[in-house]
Amino acid sequence: MSSYQKNKQEFDCADIEEYVQQYLDNVLDEEKKRLFEEHIEYCLPCDKKIEFERRFKEIIRLKAKENLPHETIDKKLKELLENLS
Repeated sequence: MSSYQKNKQEFDCADIEEYVQQYLDNVLDEEKKRLFEEHIEYCLPCDKKIEFERRFKEIIRLKAKENLPHETIDKKLKELLENLS
């Protein structure tokens, strides 16, 4: 059960994990979005996770849109992982 469901006034890292895809898809309600964004403002690991997920989704979107060679996708994913280290 997330901290949001426990009526806490802030999200923790587990909540970020739970809601990351909904956040990136822009489907969180305003209160959850506010709590989500407040958390990632001060939590560097969660902020990095969001950035990784955002970039990963972009690579997948491009792959689906274009017929990129596997080598190109592999290179982009490796660069993404290196930049997050």
